Amino acid sequence: MSKTEKRRVRRREILERFSFHVCVPKLGFARHQVRDISELGIGFEIETFGEFRLDAGEICELRFYLNPSLFLTLSIEVVRQKDHGAIQEVGAVFAEQQSGQYSAFVTLVKLVDQLAISGAAEDH
Repeated sequence: MSKTEKRRVRRREILERFSFHVCVPKLGFARHQVRDISELGIGFEIETFGEFRLDAGEICELRFYLNPSLFLTLSIEVVRQKDHGAIQEVGAVFAEQQSGQYSAFVTLVKLVDQLAISGAAEDH
């Protein structure tokens, strides 16, 4: 982590090779790109179309998709958001860290770490 890093844990940027995406049911079931994950939070982008947005301090349900049909339901609290035209960058922490769904997510973060060290990828 850089000396200007404010996070308590290292975040992992998500490579395009993973099919991870999220949806926020209260905004509809559109897919949103995951930017990074950590044991404590998640960063993602929302295509707002001028109306679908999240506000700092808001707590809501998030579905984290590992593939098109398998997802984990997590509770998040938005801690930062930045608007870039029709895109909103969202940074959130996990509001509930006692559930089995959250435990499975932390296991996934560890798997991402192991794959970054030991895995190989083919360029197509």
